[in-house]
Amino acid sequence: MLKKLGSILDAVRARRGRSVDDLLEQLSHAEARSRWEAAEALGRHSGEARVAEALVKALGDPHPFVRWEAVESLAQRKDERTFILLKAELSSTNARRRSSVADALGRLGDKRAASGLCGALASRNAEVRRSAAEALARLGDPTTLRELRRALGDEDTHVRRAAVNALGAIGSSEAVAALLTMLEDKAALVRASAAEALGRIADASATHPLRKALTDPDPGVRWHAVHALGAVGDKAVVPALEPLLCDATEIFGVSIAEAAQSAMEAIEGRQKDQEQARRLRSS
Repeated sequence: MLKKLGSILDAVRARRGRSVDDLLEQLSHAEARSRWEAAEALGRHSGEARVAEALVKALGDPHPFVRWEAVESLAQRKDERTFILLKAELSSTNARRRSSVADALGRLGDKRAASGLCGALASRNAEVRRSAAEALARLGDPTTLRELRRALGDEDTHVRRAAVNALGAIGSSEAVAALLTMLEDKAALVRASAAEALGRIADASATHPLRKALTDPDPGVRWHAVHALGAVGDKAVVPALEPLLCDATEIFGVSIAEAAQSAMEAIEGRQKDQEQARRLRSS
């Protein structure tokens, strides 16, 4: 067993010690496994300009693991050259490449990419639109609110969900009205994400619609609505939470009943804090 482990470690060390030239050549290997290993290893050579060019090219690779490793490696590079290369590729005719480029730009976190990513929200390809919305969520730029609100009407469920998540990540109260309409979306995934986003923004105007969402037929929506009410609700919503104390349905390892109990405790604690603050102001 120890001998086998030693052989594996030796192989890993050998890959890590390979030259940039060898890795760039391996990035064109016929086997996808060799290409994604090369893409991963090239992330440790951030000082080489040609590495960025090769990794950007790999974003169009037919294998998703290769594209994923290329994105991961590019995300480690914070230099201007990498940003310029990626932004230029947003106009690529290859939809697969544009999707991965959007992902990489989001991971870089440079808000200068926001306008290009907003343009990608209008792509004919749903995967590109989804990746653009997810990237905008990472940037958290409030100047993109208008485009993201428009994306809430996308025909693709995953694009709508990504746009909802992006609005929640930005956290602006300007997005609340649009997010409230998404609590009525035909897709449960979108409704659940809308409830979660409203909880993150924590605007009190969402209380009544979130209370209504407690009776949604989908348990994921109910679970997120409960959590959101724990952040924005007041004592008036407690009676609506009480029936859920018997709901044993688990989401992410936490039952709706447990979430309801926690929400009620959070509301009670917030109520006490508010009452204490009022007494202090009046004294």
